[in-house]
Amino acid sequence: MFLDVLFGLGFKHSELAGKKELMMSQTELKPDKQPVPGSDELRYRIEMRIRRLERVSGYGLWSMLIFLLISFAAFDQFSILPELSDEAIEILGVSPPVELISLALVIYAFSGIIRTLASMSRNIKPHMGLMHTAFFTGFYTFYHLAGALQDNFWAIFFAGISVMGLENYYLWSYSSEAIRKERALLDSLQGGR
Repeated sequence: MFLDVLFGLGFKHSELAGKKELMMSQTELKPDKQPVPGSDELRYRIEMRIRRLERVSGYGLWSMLIFLLISFAAFDQFSILPELSDEAIEILGVSPPVELISLALVIYAFSGIIRTLASMSRNIKPHMGLMHTAFFTGFYTFYHLAGALQDNFWAIFFAGISVMGLENYYLWSYSSEAIRKERALLDSLQGGR
């Protein structure tokens, strides 16, 4: 009666006690052998995350393959591509000095390595794009337009292999650890049935 007046709920004490017992029974831990509601959906979502992580771990290899194919073309002075027309060269303008291109390459390579090492030390999710491939392709292009690609090919190639190799290793190790955790969660879910 006091609760009815205080809260204006209009419930009898027996109804409140019944609801309280129902709420307490829902919060109790379920025994290990009892199936968890929605466990099939949860298992499906975990399996989908594992498949996605397996795909992600291979993305770095695709970007590395693209970089190697572009490097083969650059090694041959991009002879597979047609020559630029005089109008295109005029629109592009004068290429930057080779010293500035080299400085930009060194800065980019060291900053890429430092960024990856910092991400590894903090266990931050790695990037999985074609960013490095695009930038190193840009360096090949700048050196080619400056007429100095033959002298600087190996510098770009080894900088690209170093930066992308470290990034791909981190992507692979991060994905492998995440897959291991997801499989352990899946095993514990299957063991609880």
